[in-house]
Amino acid sequence: MIAILASTQDEILYFVSRMNVTTKTKIYGNIEANIGTLSNEEVILAVTGESNYLSELVSAVIIERYRPYLVINVGLAVSFSPSLRQGDIFVAERYYFADVNFTKKGKYLYGQIPGCSPYFVSDTALNEETEHSAYSLSDRYIQRGFLLSGNEFINTQGPLEKLVGERFLSEEGLMAYDNVSAGIALSCEIGQVSLLTVKSIACRVGKEDERLNYLRKGLEVMPTIGQIVARILLSKER
Repeated sequence: MIAILASTQDEILYFVSRMNVTTKTKIYGNIEANIGTLSNEEVILAVTGESNYLSELVSAVIIERYRPYLVINVGLAVSFSPSLRQGDIFVAERYYFADVNFTKKGKYLYGQIPGCSPYFVSDTALNEETEHSAYSLSDRYIQRGFLLSGNEFINTQGPLEKLVGERFLSEEGLMAYDNVSAGIALSCEIGQVSLLTVKSIACRVGKEDERLNYLRKGLEVMPTIGQIVARILLSKER
């Protein structure tokens, strides 16, 4: 089985429309998931909610209960890199917590949870396959890089620029920010499950004109991401 996760219902609408749903089930509390098939692969599709707290909880329950061999994390992110623009596709290679700080203990880097790595990593081969699939299916620009993830909604330049400048300036590949991926990456790390994250860039921080239409522009990319995911699932079947 493969798990497909997103933070909101809007981000999974394309997948729901293409999926043969056989069962709806409660994951935790009122959080529901669809179980069925997509591209002939058994899939559980769920909305995590918008925070690393919720995404870690929901993904951990799904991993423990359904034992997927792969988690695919889709949805929207914002860019703080000049090379990553609104409407582009971003594939995460590393995941950093934006609001975890145990540095006063003396031996931890900012963003590192005690007992865990300073960052979490994706499957390089899977990321390469995703990049190749994206270019064969669409003319949208795709970029691989590092993802910063926190529990604060940020789409303005000041707070993010300050955080990156003070805490992550040495991470040259850090390019995008969201509110769910580090929590999912933590669950996958502990559960020893492969993770693929494919995000639509909704806007660039600091671009005030893009803030007005960031949700619409970000969601316009989701059908392309859905096609990429379907291609990957078909390749897994082979």
